[in-house]
Amino acid sequence: MKNSDLPSRWKERIENWVRAHTDGKRTRLGASDFPKGKVVSVEFPDGSSARFRYAVVIESPDIGEVGIFTEHCGYHIFPFVDTRISIQEGA
Repeated sequence: MKNSDLPSRWKERIENWVRAHTDGKRTRLGASDFPKGKVVSVEFPDGSSARFRYAVVIESPDIGEVGIFTEHCGYHIFPFVDTRISIQEGA
């Protein structure tokens, strides 16, 4: 999904994340926010999995979701419960 397709509950979370990581200078994700050399692996309860490169991960257990936002492969929201997220730096 694209930024414009995000549910409103996620738009505010992303804005808050970006503000916190840019000293309040921006409110939208930009190219410099996506970490190079970072691989995010997601494993789902049924055993299926996904991998994303250059991803921003925002966990929101309060709403039972985790957002994985990529520069080139879109924005993804997954259930937080029983979903395993691992982050490998420098991959």
